[in-house]
Amino acid sequence: MTQPVIAVGTHQTFRATLARALDAKPEEIGWAQSVTAAEEILGAAGEAVEVFVLSPEVKEPDAIGLAEFVTRSSPTTAVVVVHDLLRNGSLPALIRAGVRDVVDLSKGNEDLRDALKRALEWCAGLRSASGNGGPSSGERRGYVISIFSTKGGTGKTFLACNLSAAITARTNERTALLDLDLNLGDVFAYFGAEPSRPLRDLVALEDGPDRVAVPEMGTPLLGGVIGFGSPPDAGAKPIGSEAMGKVLRALRSSFAYTIVDATSDYSDHVLAAFDLSDMICLVTGLDVIGVRHMSLGMQTLENLGVPRDRLRVVLNRADSKVDLSPGDIERVLGIRVYAAIPSSVLVPRSINRSSLLWLHEPRSSVAKSITAFADRILAQTRTTPNALAAGPNRSWRK
Repeated sequence: MTQPVIAVGTHQTFRATLARALDAKPEEIGWAQSVTAAEEILGAAGEAVEVFVLSPEVKEPDAIGLAEFVTRSSPTTAVVVVHDLLRNGSLPALIRAGVRDVVDLSKGNEDLRDALKRALEWCAGLRSASGNGGPSSGERRGYVISIFSTKGGTGKTFLACNLSAAITARTNERTALLDLDLNLGDVFAYFGAEPSRPLRDLVALEDGPDRVAVPEMGTPLLGGVIGFGSPPDAGAKPIGSEAMGKVLRALRSSFAYTIVDATSDYSDHVLAAFDLSDMICLVTGLDVIGVRHMSLGMQTLENLGVPRDRLRVVLNRADSKVDLSPGDIERVLGIRVYAAIPSSVLVPRSINRSSLLWLHEPRSSVAKSITAFADRILAQTRTTPNALAAGPNRSWRK
């Protein structure tokens, strides 16, 4: 069940602040950890959402992006922005984007209470007058699988590239491969290619992107994989959370599967990708440092609102002769290993040759394990589509 008032922001203390202002219980206020998660909730819940209330930690460009999205998708849903310090010129931009009210939290809860009351009354009056039953979503929903590691050298990009090829072959459909490293991504190097267009071009797509146009904005790679990324640029400006949401929604509306090669940090655009991911595959090896990073990474993601049931552990170089075993990893992390990839000299050889191992060494143990990895993903997504593509239920808690 979706609550009519939803707090947007990482810290759930803001949720309690809204509850006090409305004389409600905290559990009666919904929560979305980011604007991307809020857009997911609205896309599935429609008119059940009456007011989004953005906490002071939400950046202004993201607030503007969410307000514009709400205006297009559900014109009877209100957006209220709460701030600690509003910079000069911000208010007109927020109002033009469709924000109903801007509240200065430093003046106490009374202004917040009044703003929420006005927003709820505006929403109720508009819906009563229009009889609007809320937006209908005809968006095709593909699956988004993110490959992530909190440290370098785990084989994350290698797995993302080869998994994309395997899923393409097993489904007989093109697969999107998204490189989130905006400065110096390595995805295209695995195919001996370069991005043909910057990733920002996808941000410019508005509602209902043409499904033919989106694949054409990518770079065709081997085996039917379509790559999306940006040319190397050390001075590239970051893509915000809301903008990354646009990119991924465009991709998942055009591809049955999108594989995301995430960076090893928790930047806004990476967290936005996690908000829209149906699975987040955490890659580690059989070493104490790697497992420690994995454990901390899982805790961080859960603290940021990512449900644990979307996390998958992928063990790379799983047959290494060391003191740790896959069973030890499972006991430490409290989660079963989802896929295990063996060691092989073919891996560095394929990387050095820009030769995709899964395509050129199909009989190798590594290629077979990647096939098993892909088949497990396909079996789960094809047999339980609603569970994995539930949208808002993955992005907030009651």
